[in-house]
Amino acid sequence: MSGWGQIGLCLLLLAALAWSSALAVRKLHEQRSLYGELQVVQSHHDALVTEQSRLLLERGAIASYQNIERVALEELNMRFPHSVEFIRR
Repeated sequence: MSGWGQIGLCLLLLAALAWSSALAVRKLHEQRSLYGELQVVQSHHDALVTEQSRLLLERGAIASYQNIERVALEELNMRFPHSVEFIRR
């Protein structure tokens, strides 16, 4: 191979090396960006799971109060008084 052929081959290999290096840097940047987005989404997911747990507890509490009121009205025939009297000792 002549001197110009070797120089051309070296330049071609150098260009391929630069291109693959640039591609690797771009992929690394994409990976870091996606990891940052993943952290944001996971944080939002955790907040939603916390809210869901709180709402489930609240729904359970409301359901139990409604159940108590239903039992008092239907099964025990309890009614709210028309007037309230305070007794002092």
